[in-house]
Amino acid sequence: MPAIVGNTALALLHSDPEMRRILELAARVAASDANVLITGESGSGKSLLASTIHRRSPRVSGPFVTVSCANISEEMLESDLFGHEKGAFTGAELQRIGRFEQAHGGTLFLDEVSELTPRLQGKLLRVVQERTFERLSGEETIRVDIRLLASSSADLEEAARHERFRKDLYYRLNVIAIRIPSLRERPDDILLLAEAFLAEAAARHGKRALPLRRETRELLRYHPWPGNVRELKNVIESAVISAAGEDIGPGDLPLSPTERTGAVLRAATSEMMTLDQLEASYIREVLRLARGNKTEAAKILGINRKTLLEKRKRYGIP
Repeated sequence: MPAIVGNTALALLHSDPEMRRILELAARVAASDANVLITGESGSGKSLLASTIHRRSPRVSGPFVTVSCANISEEMLESDLFGHEKGAFTGAELQRIGRFEQAHGGTLFLDEVSELTPRLQGKLLRVVQERTFERLSGEETIRVDIRLLASSSADLEEAARHERFRKDLYYRLNVIAIRIPSLRERPDDILLLAEAFLAEAAARHGKRALPLRRETRELLRYHPWPGNVRELKNVIESAVISAAGEDIGPGDLPLSPTERTGAVLRAATSEMMTLDQLEASYIREVLRLARGNKTEAAKILGINRKTLLEKRKRYGIP
């Protein structure tokens, strides 16, 4: 059975020893008020880990406020974080309470903190150090009681080393560092997660949870998953909705032919296939892509129909 720490979300389901260590560390860290920097590729589960830390902390009864620092202008983000007084800028007709105040008594999670501009990094440093700030155009110094969590897909240590991110802020945020491995770094979790997402999506959409065909499982296992757990979840949900047969085949997955063929080659390398085994696997994949059209498959393979028939007989391919 996979080790599960607490009531974690499906996306944190695992059997991988490194993920088990990470969740155990998160459980220990949750009891403190230390700042935590969570790093990892996009879609790997950084936000979910942050919410898990909050849920297991003494602040669980307080708010959990998330701020996305990416794809937003400096002015809008500054107002979002610190709030503003009436008349602070054109259109500011009312006082606005910022995210720091909203998170009072709870946890503030700064998602993709590496995207902050140098000026906002300086303003954030003061809050991290003193837990005080002023709203835009405000004179009152506001003190907040918050737990601060941050995440970054970029290498924040390297950014600090090259002065793209303030070193003093980096050290303040990086009291506890947790790096979530990419999905391709924990391949044994792929099918475990796929099955869990399949059951959840089927129940949510009122569909029967169809089994994954062997070829589908191989394709899932060897796809590189650049979008990590988020991509896997979306692929499985799409397959659950679109599958029309008695099981979920490779063609039900919203992956391009190039991605499917690449998975075949990665499987061959990983499993140390012989050339005959690789050829048989590739012919099956081409036939599937050609939807069983032997003439089209032979054309893709660069052989005639007779040769394709001989190879099918040789490898027991229907």
